[in-house]
Amino acid sequence: MSPHAIIDSHIHLYPRAELHSLSWCKEGHQLYGQHAVKEYLEASRHLDGAPDQELQGFIFVETDRKSHIRDEVGWDEPLRELDWIKRVADGTPRPGEGHETQHSRLCLAIVLWAPVPSGAEAMQTFTQKASVRAGSTWKCVKGFRYLVQDKPRGTMLSDGFVEALRWMGHHNYAFDLGVDTRSGGYWQLDEAVEMISRAHEGLSEDQRVTIVISKHSLSHPVLPRQREQSSPVIDHMGKPDMRSRNTAGNPDAGTFDDWKAGMTKLASFEKTYVKISGAFSEMDALPSQAEQGEQDSLKRQKLLQGTLMWVERWLREILTIFGPERVMFGSDWPVCNVGGGGNDVSSMNWWSVVDEFLRHHLNAEDQARLWSGNAVKAYGLDPLDISPPT
Repeated sequence: MSPHAIIDSHIHLYPRAELHSLSWCKEGHQLYGQHAVKEYLEASRHLDGAPDQELQGFIFVETDRKSHIRDEVGWDEPLRELDWIKRVADGTPRPGEGHETQHSRLCLAIVLWAPVPSGAEAMQTFTQKASVRAGSTWKCVKGFRYLVQDKPRGTMLSDGFVEALRWMGHHNYAFDLGVDTRSGGYWQLDEAVEMISRAHEGLSEDQRVTIVISKHSLSHPVLPRQREQSSPVIDHMGKPDMRSRNTAGNPDAGTFDDWKAGMTKLASFEKTYVKISGAFSEMDALPSQAEQGEQDSLKRQKLLQGTLMWVERWLREILTIFGPERVMFGSDWPVCNVGGGGNDVSSMNWWSVVDEFLRHHLNAEDQARLWSGNAVKAYGLDPLDISPPT
């Protein structure tokens, strides 16, 4: 493995006691159950004792709790989520929540839900309420997300949405952009391009919002077998269709060339970043550990090599389009368990695939950017907080 510190730029956490507040997770769902820091560290145990890699921490991304933007009552569950992640960041666990005091050092940044379509005034009111509840933990809040993957056409282009993005840029917050070209349609990329253009219009570079392009599958996961300018961050490479066939049956999902063209347009905005994450839920499912049985290292290596061969063209294009200065690693845990082989192996599988790809395509300096440096830059983390591997 490459000798680098790791910042996992995209994970979701939720305690068992608050499962009822998730908008997408019902009993019987593959991800139903507690997914907290202890479970995350168990999934990441392959890094324990590694002499050349060290997990420095993670960026928590909101988990799509029940919410609405009609009035402030719709903010209640996202604010309770802030209460929960505050306890993680402060090191003040409640019994059974799945984290301990020493885990607080791992929470490097928080990306909250926010009522983005409601405009700048609503953003100001929401952040005032949230910052009071967060107290000293508010310094960890580096950005916001409002999922558009399942929203109707025009949502991203509404006056309120664009106004909120300009507000984020003015206040040095990033925006995590979650689109889904496979399930939602290629038009989402076109609309995102126009959204960013309007949000940046007339502003100097240092006033524009940073966009981190990502998409998560928490809302509709596909089960296996079936600063002054804020930075936009694109989650999960824009969620392309990586399957051997379009199992979603969506004629609007577009082709590889459609996805490539859309991502190229998004990359034309300099303050736009993209996460290489979320691939397992977009491709044919990997076998679980039980299905794999007692595989020897050679068989496992062949499995991962096959996975890398399948996703390599998307990863290669992302690097070509955005360059190594605007791409970052994310595990998308626990959503990576959907299609990735389950909690025992999925995180390790994705880490291994990405590491193998980076070692063959980038020099050590650029690898360091993808593993941690670009997350520091996009979210405005303090580099002094990131210690080198020991």
